[in-house]
Amino acid sequence: MEKLGEVFISYSHDSVEHIQRVLALSNKLRSEGINCILDQYEESPPEGWPRWMDKKINSAQYVLMICTEEYYLKVLDQAKPGTGLGVKWEGSLIYQHIYNEGASNTKFIPVIFSLSEKIFIPTPIQGATFYCIENSSGYDDLYWRLRGIKQIEKPELGKLRPLPEKAVKNDTLIYLTSPINIDLWDKAKWRAVFYAFPPDLPPALGLVFDDRNAAIRIFEEWNKRYGENDIYEELRISIIEGDIPGEDEGYSVHIGSDPDAILSKFSDLDFNYDEDLVVFIGRVHRMNPPADSKNLDLFKRAYRKHKAFLLIPCITTSDETRIELLFNLGIRKERIIFRNVSEVGPNDIDYIAINPPDNKS
Repeated sequence: MEKLGEVFISYSHDSVEHIQRVLALSNKLRSEGINCILDQYEESPPEGWPRWMDKKINSAQYVLMICTEEYYLKVLDQAKPGTGLGVKWEGSLIYQHIYNEGASNTKFIPVIFSLSEKIFIPTPIQGATFYCIENSSGYDDLYWRLRGIKQIEKPELGKLRPLPEKAVKNDTLIYLTSPINIDLWDKAKWRAVFYAFPPDLPPALGLVFDDRNAAIRIFEEWNKRYGENDIYEELRISIIEGDIPGEDEGYSVHIGSDPDAILSKFSDLDFNYDEDLVVFIGRVHRMNPPADSKNLDLFKRAYRKHKAFLLIPCITTSDETRIELLFNLGIRKERIIFRNVSEVGPNDIDYIAINPPDNKS
């Protein structure tokens, strides 16, 4: 007989309506054989709420994290003082569990009631599969996950297809390869870079944009093109330090394609690229941090430690007082280039960074 463990539900008391829909979810799961544990079923545990939560999280087979904006703020300890103490305590316990497992997570499952709430999934579990239960198919996916039953079985591996005939060389062919969708970048308005340092994880390099929708589309296109890890390192990021005539003191960030990586990919794919000309398009932003800023140095140190970083989109709020970090769209990279202006000559791919046109970003 199938034996299932307990499923603890962690959530915030956003409103009466939200509390009721969490209860309805738990009741439905219990009616279908899932042993959900919810604080609403308890009057006052004799050991007190903190120990009760600790015990239940420890003993649970799974923990459902019901992610909303209020939940996100409370877990990150950004809510108003004195509010959401239960969620803050649960959040600390969850962070500690994931840390103890070396950032490996099989226990904590993010759940949202609406797809728009995806951005409120806390950072440590953004890499996990999330479940949107605004419709029955999302609920069913969650239910079978809790049962440990795969809905799709992997088929047997078949034979490889024969290689296609190589393309005939076109003497006038021009290859245009660039990560820059010009229309989207013009709309997104790249404003800055932002550094984040998640505990015990590779650092994050954020590209800060004004327009949220355009920024998301840029990274969605990149994820589709390069994948979550950019295994060929086609997306080239360089940071060029040093004084540039006519520019304030600071450093330049150049984003474009890596020619060697692209040609290596062409070769692996047996692609005939007998091109007359390959055109690369990039974007440059000049950063002018205060003289006492250590952010770039801290990023370099963290990058050397982890030998990787996460490239993520960031969005400025309308009042420019906050920056929203979209870790769920991040691309893990192992290569970034640090250079000095003195190393860049006229025929160098980074020459645009020290001799940029008027519209750099």
